[in-house]
Amino acid sequence: MNIGSRAGTVLGSARQLLPTGARNVSVLVQAASQHLLDDPALLAIQMSRRLPFGARVRLGRLLEGTRPLSPAVSALGSFIAGRDATAVSTLEGLHAETRRRHSRVAGEVAILLDRLDLIPADASATTHARAAWSRGDLGRAVHLLDRGGAGGSRYARRLRSELQLLQSGFRLPTSSHRPRHSRAPQAADGAPRVLHLLTNSLPHTQSGYSLRSHRILTALRDQGIESVALTRTGYPVMVGLPAARDEDVVDGIRYVRTLPSRLPQTQQERLHVEVERALELVEEFRPQVIHATTNYLNALVAQAVSDATGVPWVFEVRGLMEKTWVASHTTDEGREAATASEKHRLIAAKEGEQARDADAVVTLSTTMADELVSRGVDRDTITLVPNGVDESLFEDHVSTSRAREIVGLGEMPGFGAGAYLVGAVSALVDYEGFDVLLRAVAHLLQDRSTPEELRSRLRVVLAGDGVSRPALADLAHELGISDRVLLPGKVPRDEARRWVEALDVVVVPRKDVAVARSVTPQKPIEALALRRPLIVSDLPALREVIPEPGEGAVAQCVPAEDPEAFAQAIVVSNERAEDADPCEVSASSVVHGRSWPGQVGRYAVVYSRVTSGEKEGDTHGS
Repeated sequence: MNIGSRAGTVLGSARQLLPTGARNVSVLVQAASQHLLDDPALLAIQMSRRLPFGARVRLGRLLEGTRPLSPAVSALGSFIAGRDATAVSTLEGLHAETRRRHSRVAGEVAILLDRLDLIPADASATTHARAAWSRGDLGRAVHLLDRGGAGGSRYARRLRSELQLLQSGFRLPTSSHRPRHSRAPQAADGAPRVLHLLTNSLPHTQSGYSLRSHRILTALRDQGIESVALTRTGYPVMVGLPAARDEDVVDGIRYVRTLPSRLPQTQQERLHVEVERALELVEEFRPQVIHATTNYLNALVAQAVSDATGVPWVFEVRGLMEKTWVASHTTDEGREAATASEKHRLIAAKEGEQARDADAVVTLSTTMADELVSRGVDRDTITLVPNGVDESLFEDHVSTSRAREIVGLGEMPGFGAGAYLVGAVSALVDYEGFDVLLRAVAHLLQDRSTPEELRSRLRVVLAGDGVSRPALADLAHELGISDRVLLPGKVPRDEARRWVEALDVVVVPRKDVAVARSVTPQKPIEALALRRPLIVSDLPALREVIPEPGEGAVAQCVPAEDPEAFAQAIVVSNERAEDADPCEVSASSVVHGRSWPGQVGRYAVVYSRVTSGEKEGDTHGS
């Protein structure tokens, strides 16, 4: 029996033999056990992120207090609390004897801090392999495990599996017992049925990725195109949700999960399980198109299902995985090493290979289309579908004061009526650059030339969660502006627009890193639809979102990573002054034609082309 058959057997057994709750708990325990063996420090970090923010910080501070007994655990606590500089200082202060006694935890924390120079020299082969892997030196990581006697470990198997997936020409095999069938007929009105392959989804993950997916699916549904979405193996149980069901229906959209009774140990085995579940859905749903959305793992599954069934597939490239991975590194040395790494090269090559193999490619922007062309993708196969706007954002607007009352800011001293609120509703990760915004606000409060009226009213609201949230809270304390900064955490999806409307200006201070130069976010266009002024970093992907001058709601482009420039832009926005910068735009000039119903018509054209055997896209969409 090949791997695909074993995967199918495992998946079938899950639904036949185990109650849902028991199965999910089993998967969660298996995932935690793998992390505990491979990377206990990372497991502690992931578990802490499931706690309320205040409890997370208190836990970190509690662990910090163990420094006399275990400096390595203390450094881990500092990292959890967002105090990276303290964590680094603690590791730097470890004596040789202490390093030997706590080498594993110290090494894992050094990797989390992106400071490989702090790894104890006598750390295990596994720790050194993890360090190499973290910098993208994949082959060396496997070599270190082999040389250190750990080449037969489960961890080594996982690394070899991931490395194999990235090899040129690799395709996932499918089980031999499933017959290749003829394509199902389209609906009577000619609309195709589409199977979507997603990494995550609502209702369990609220992100730009999941929200774009849901808006596309609902708009397609409203245009008569029926869809079913399948998420990756183990999701959402593996992100800490043991009560998850086999399916969720959100606003009439069906999200199907791939939840086996036993969690496969390698990435390749997990993809085989997903392929088998997708093939079951093909037999049940009979789609005419398979639509895989970033990244190459989803594309590999779509490719395998297409190979087995003859159903054409579309690859939607929403991001550049290797650039996002580089941006996750927190030191200049780490980013430079990652950019030049084997992993960076292999992922870029693999995603280019998958895009060339797909029957059609969809992407978000001209900058991303150009990148795909540079990877050998035929421009004629690429269709642009930029981020769109939910039509509801054009209606039911409320005043700033009313929005603050709705979300509870009206009851918070200093954040209600009369305050001048700057910020965003966003994931809080390093490359979003919100540390730059905090420094800009601190500069304004300290600068005597700042109008007193603005100094007294200025506040920051950053609604959302993410790995940078503790560090942002710590930075606000360090800058002496904690009383001016609110980090309310993740907000309900149906309240997000009110949080945006509560702001006087939306700020998108993305850093000048490759992923921010290439990938367009949804936040700016949604802010303009809600008639909010914008301040954004002057990066190609953001300029593309707000390309034309106009009147009305103003968007200012300022140099990335320049707190003083952002501070001046806040002053300009507060004064409602006219600015001659060509980035100034009106909401109407940008948002017109960007509603999701208008955007998804392009998907219908793509689906029609691939089902008819054509390969010609449209890279001229706005």
